[in-house]
Amino acid sequence: SCLLFTISIFFYFGRDLPAFNKLKSYQPPVVSKIFASDGNFLEEYSKENRVYTSFEKVPEKLVNAFIVTEDTNFYFHQGFDIKGIARAFLKNMSNFFNNKRPQGASTITQQVAKNILLTNEVSISRKIKEIILSMRIEKVMTKQKIMELYLNEIYLGNRSYGVTAASINYFNKSLSELNLQEIAMLAALPKAPSTYNPYRNPIKAMKRRNWVIKRLYDEGFISQDELEITTNKQINLREKSNLFKKKASYFKEAVRREII
Repeated sequence: SCLLFTISIFFYFGRDLPAFNKLKSYQPPVVSKIFASDGNFLEEYSKENRVYTSFEKVPEKLVNAFIVTEDTNFYFHQGFDIKGIARAFLKNMSNFFNNKRPQGASTITQQVAKNILLTNEVSISRKIKEIILSMRIEKVMTKQKIMELYLNEIYLGNRSYGVTAASINYFNKSLSELNLQEIAMLAALPKAPSTYNPYRNPIKAMKRRNWVIKRLYDEGFISQDELEITTNKQINLREKSNLFKKKASYFKEAVRREII
């Protein structure tokens, strides 16, 4: 029967999955900062530029922006969204004949599973494993914890892993200081961080940011006044500067080799 076949598939691909319990104590690598003896900042080193932030310290509007952009049904599904999969399948059938890039249907939970526990291999088997692992994650973790891991793990371009590092690198602000248009800009980036990089492609970035703002309005998270005012605002970015000045270079290089 169909049910027996499905159970067999889940058993076969679920045997050798990474232990999902390690998510409970998972801590992604963060930035190491070096200071001189007088307290002045010298340098920072990391494989991935990240500052970990707990869910309680993330503004609600930022959470909502990522939900409407990446996974509208996040609080209602159990790891995967069957409607989203069906919608993506129909869209990809159309894209196939138009030579357009296929669309994914990964939930936020699936992205957590992929980013932390799986490889970037593109295959049906990996997708099945991703769904199985996502269902397991949903059973042992709260939605808030899953969102916390997602917001701290996701790559947002400009050497930024996680929303806190991205907020600093793009706007030189803490998360609590971000305004609506800046929040929308961060939520615009996961789909294609390079394509929508506001430094490199400001026009594409603004169009994508405005799409996020419209999604927030459509889902009832912002008013029409907020929609109209924010959509017309320009993107104000942190001025790029040489963050890696040549001071104490020998010492810094020795430290870098120990850390990286």
